[in-house]
Amino acid sequence: MQRRRKIRREISRRALLRAAAVSPAAALFRGVSAKPTDIRIEEVSHSYEEYLYRTPYKFGGRAVDRVTLLNVHCAVRTRGGRVAKGFGSMPLGNVWSFPSKVMSYDATLGAMRTLAGRISKITSEYKETAHPVEINHALEPAYLKEAETVSAELKLTSPIPKLCTLVTASPFDAAIHDAFGKALDRNCYDTYGPDCMAGDLSRYLGPDFRGEYLQQYVKTQPAPRTPLFHSVGAGDPITEEDIQRRINDGLPETLPEWIQYNGLVRIKIKLNGEDLAGDLERVTKIDRVTEETQKKR
Repeated sequence: MQRRRKIRREISRRALLRAAAVSPAAALFRGVSAKPTDIRIEEVSHSYEEYLYRTPYKFGGRAVDRVTLLNVHCAVRTRGGRVAKGFGSMPLGNVWSFPSKVMSYDATLGAMRTLAGRISKITSEYKETAHPVEINHALEPAYLKEAETVSAELKLTSPIPKLCTLVTASPFDAAIHDAFGKALDRNCYDTYGPDCMAGDLSRYLGPDFRGEYLQQYVKTQPAPRTPLFHSVGAGDPITEEDIQRRINDGLPETLPEWIQYNGLVRIKIKLNGEDLAGDLERVTKIDRVTEETQKKR
């Protein structure tokens, strides 16, 4: 059992690289039986939404005052001919998925938007019929290859990182899963067992996972309640003395005000990450202020 746990923690990077090196279509369908629940991508489209933050949000040493959402719509068809539509959305977090001290915010965001267009085309042109997990497994190498192409075409100072590529691709994957669940009239998280998937996890993670399926590691139904965390950015005012000029828009501006306003009991802290002493002092202050405020509720 101890050896098994160790193997799980070290999930064979070599096995993953081997899987990525194999031709996607060949790796996906070799010796695999078709499932009646399998789907085929019929249509893919994407769009963007732009939002300005109420105040700049700082983490990892960078402050941002806006966000771009990548929204994806898709349509899929089952082997039985049923058509369903799905939706996926993801913030294009270029600040954390494509950090750069030499390229501007607009440059890295522009690279992600260009890559999104290419991923949309690649996904829409994929016409094999399979489970969403298998479809994404087959498409990921093409996404990563296209990121290299975009990096070269745009003459980027640094190539698009793998993490950034996966972030950009994630709403496409989410939309396909959403459509899959709707096509089957099931929660998509309830479709990761042998009744819907043609192969077990050993196909992706190595022989140690033979006979196991993703359904063993995810909840098949949503929890009735989900904890809400209040995120304190690295530049957010903690107390009144931290405010240089009040916004005065009727919403809270300090941490005690937010705690009283929303009844907060869970705090998520963002740090700069480049000043250990400063980060430690800030965490200590947030803890002290939170404890003092909670006692007054």
